[in-house]
Amino acid sequence: MLGLNRNNVVLSTYNSGWELAFQDEKKSILDKFGNKVVAVEHVGSTAIPGMSAKPVLDFMVAIESLDNYKSFVEPLRELGYEFRREYLDSQQHVLFVKGSEDFRTHYLKLTELNSEFWEEHILFRDYLISHREVAEEYKQLKEKLQVSNASSRATYTELKSEFIQNVLRLARQEK
Repeated sequence: MLGLNRNNVVLSTYNSGWELAFQDEKKSILDKFGNKVVAVEHVGSTAIPGMSAKPVLDFMVAIESLDNYKSFVEPLRELGYEFRREYLDSQQHVLFVKGSEDFRTHYLKLTELNSEFWEEHILFRDYLISHREVAEEYKQLKEKLQVSNASSRATYTELKSEFIQNVLRLARQEK
């Protein structure tokens, strides 16, 4: 159900089990951290019904301040997460991953509620959920990029960037 090979982008058809897996993971996070966590949101393509996706659960965990992220490193390690990237002002998040480098299953992005990073992920997800025709365009783009050998993760992500920025512009206008 979940798992991404590190070398290539391989999309899976939508799986309703992704939402169930997210709910389980959210419960684990909330059980572990309680009120230290402000919100937990499922984002990325696995959060969009009907969307083809890399089978990796992508979600954000909002905390009061990223200045406190280090207190999350060890407890997240106990839940199977590996600390990957420190907080930088321009990134607005700290990255944790679950699963081996060869078979990634989760991306957890620690961030602040209502940061630009938070807002963009929620806007994008919600816009695609409420605009099925745009979600279908995105799905077709992703599948085309996978087939056209733009399959390294970096290239794949870069080639989706313009579409994502256009959707964010539309979502902001609609908001």
